Amino acid sequence: MMQFLKNSIKVFKVILLILFLCLLFIHFILKDRYYTFSILYYACPLPLIILFGLLVTLLFFSKKRIFYILIVLLVGMNCYFFLHYFGAAAEEDKIATSSILFWNVAENKPLPTDIITEKIDQYHPEIIALVEALPSQEDLNVLKKACPDYQFQKLYGTMLVGIKGSIDNVEFKAKTSVYKFNFIKATINGKLFKIMIADVNAVPFFNKKFPLDFIHDFSQKHKVDVLLGDFNTPYESVFFENFKQDYYSFHPYSIGMTSTWPTKFPVIEIDQIWIGNKFQPIKMDKFCYKLSDHKMLLAKYK
Repeated sequence: MMQFLKNSIKVFKVILLILFLCLLFIHFILKDRYYTFSILYYACPLPLIILFGLLVTLLFFSKKRIFYILIVLLVGMNCYFFLHYFGAAAEEDKIATSSILFWNVAENKPLPTDIITEKIDQYHPEIIALVEALPSQEDLNVLKKACPDYQFQKLYGTMLVGIKGSIDNVEFKAKTSVYKFNFIKATINGKLFKIMIADVNAVPFFNKKFPLDFIHDFSQKHKVDVLLGDFNTPYESVFFENFKQDYYSFHPYSIGMTSTWPTKFPVIEIDQIWIGNKFQPIKMDKFCYKLSDHKMLLAKYK
C-alpha cells in the first residue's frame, strides 16, 4: 500500500510537470492559433503559469537536475514578464498632448459620475468611452452640468461616449453573443475623428478570430482613428497582429503592470486602446476602483 502511494505521487508529479511544459508551449508558441488550445491559452495567463511553475518546482526539490532546470525556466519567465508587462514613467515634453479615457464600469448603478468627472477635471480627455455602462437620465444630467464643454450620449450595447466637441453620427453593429461596437464620428478641435468602442464576448470557449477580424476589417474600411474597448482577449493574441500593422497599441506605453483585469490583482490585459499610426502615443496611466473589476485607462498621445 505504501509503495503504491509513493508510485502514485511520482506519477502525479510527472503529470504536473508535463502540464506545466505544455502550458509554456501553448503560451509562447501556439498561443490562440488553434481553437482547441486557445481555451487553455485564455484561461492561463502568464502570471498564473509562473505560480503553477513555482509549485511544480518545489515538488521536484529532491530531483536536483530537474529542480535546477525548472529554476532557470522560472527565472527566464519572470525576466520576460517584467520586461514585457511593466512600463516605466515616461517624461512628457512641453508639446501639447491629447488624451482618451476608457473604462468598463461593470454595469454599476448609479454610474460613478463623481469618479468620471474627477478624472475629466484632472486630465481633460477629448474622448471618454465607457462599456457595460447603464447611465440614467439623472447620470447624464450630472455629467452635462459638471462638464459643459462635453457632449455625452448613451449608446446601444450598454455603452456611453463623451466628446469634448460634438458627436456627429453614431452607428451600432452587433452579432448576438459575439461582439458589439459603436462607430462614432465626432468633431474635436474642428477636426473629424472616427472612434470605435468595442465589447467582445467574454466566454473563453468562444473563438475570438471572427469578432476581432471583423472589427479590424471594419476599422480599416472606415479609417477609424481610435479603436478601444474590452476585447476580452489578451494583447498577445495572434488575432491582434493585423491591428499592429495599422495602429499603435498603448501596451508599450503603459505605466506599471499592463494587465487590466481583474482588479486588484490583474493577470490579463483585455482592456485596450489602439490609435492610428498618424498619431504618437505618449503614455497610459491606469486606475483601480472598487466599483469595477476592470482598470480605468487614461491614454495620452500627440
